[in-house]
Amino acid sequence: MSTHEEHTVRGLGPMERGTSQRVASRHRMWTVAWSALCVLAALWSLAWAVGAIAGDGDAWAFAVAGLALLAGALWARRSAVRNSPPRHL
Repeated sequence: MSTHEEHTVRGLGPMERGTSQRVASRHRMWTVAWSALCVLAALWSLAWAVGAIAGDGDAWAFAVAGLALLAGALWARRSAVRNSPPRHL
């Protein structure tokens, strides 16, 4: 066996229904999606809070709504991470 063949990266295997790779990739996708939503909700809240500090009167309502969305997204992300299969499969 040559050195090149020893260090070749092997594929993930079949991504057919019911395989552990497919289930793990689905859970990773949900974790990334909820993480992205958390970042967006945090940026939304921060932008509206800065607007409220700058003097926009209605900005506090949007900042509070963004914080509520952030709390929900963080809870969903935590649940997605907790319910994901073990990483050693």
